[in-house]
Amino acid sequence: MNSTRNILLFAVLATLAASSAHAINIVVDYGFDTNNFFDTQEKKDAMQAVADRYSAVITSSLLAVGPGGTATGTRPSWRIGFTHPGTGAAYQLSTAADSTSDPLGGTANEYGFAGLAADQWIVFAGGRSLPGAAVGGTDTGLNYTNTYTDLDGPLHRGLVSETLSDSGRDLPSWGGSLAFDTGTSWHFDLNSTAGASDLDFYSIALRELGRALGLASTWNQWADNGAGLYIGTEAIAAYNADNGTSLPTLSLAGAINENWMEGAYDSFVFRDGNPNTMGTVPNDTMQDLLMEPLSNFGGSQNRLELTNVDVAALEDIGWSVIPEPSRALLGPLALALAAFRRRR
Repeated sequence: MNSTRNILLFAVLATLAASSAHAINIVVDYGFDTNNFFDTQEKKDAMQAVADRYSAVITSSLLAVGPGGTATGTRPSWRIGFTHPGTGAAYQLSTAADSTSDPLGGTANEYGFAGLAADQWIVFAGGRSLPGAAVGGTDTGLNYTNTYTDLDGPLHRGLVSETLSDSGRDLPSWGGSLAFDTGTSWHFDLNSTAGASDLDFYSIALRELGRALGLASTWNQWADNGAGLYIGTEAIAAYNADNGTSLPTLSLAGAINENWMEGAYDSFVFRDGNPNTMGTVPNDTMQDLLMEPLSNFGGSQNRLELTNVDVAALEDIGWSVIPEPSRALLGPLALALAAFRRRR
């Protein structure tokens, strides 16, 4: 009897440990916050909480890429390109020491970039005047010579494993940039809910960082059919599981707007991976999908979180993620309990 209980306990603990492990490390870099948007620790803590949320959900491993090589070989200097969060201008970092030693041609904005450590995904964050609340994304940069088809290189880092049909539009896996409107009245406190005149920073930053990771994007990995319909199997399965339906596709906001259709779909909050549920819906209530065009706060709901559908869409893109407890824990636990009863 005791040995059976020990086996059951070990199985549960092992499943819990597996569901809490993660590999990706999202690092927030404020080096381009030239307007000093993140001028308090509270603001940085809120941004870090968003990065940590995705770090706790995504389990993919990313290869290290130094200035001129990886474990699988060497290459010339390379660049990453992104939108400068403080100015809105295109910006390039080069791993070459200077322009004279850069074989790619042209002129980068900055030289001497050291590359990326294993599993490091970097996000440059800052603020400037914007027409909306925030904007996030990623890019490849110009002169990405000989890296588009290199699965171990700076663009892919081993994340994309399939044969590349249009390598110039495959999701980059180095990182991205986020900018937040300096004129918006933001609510940064993670342990309270936003008032009627403030916008919850965590909710908006969570959505825009998701966009930089490839959600609601125009990269090849976003599974749309080109006519405003989403065809990714994991997200569709998650929606149907939450709603008891059997939809074959999910509608997007439009043929060129890759967000989920506004107000059309709900899903449960993804409860694993340390969500910040202050001000979100209760456990037995569904919220709008995070990656919709608008953040619809109302009533007692003042914060949006990742939903099961949004996390499943990360799987469709190619990221590996921690499983929901219903899949990772309850299934093995039910089997273990059944075995325990049979032995009794």
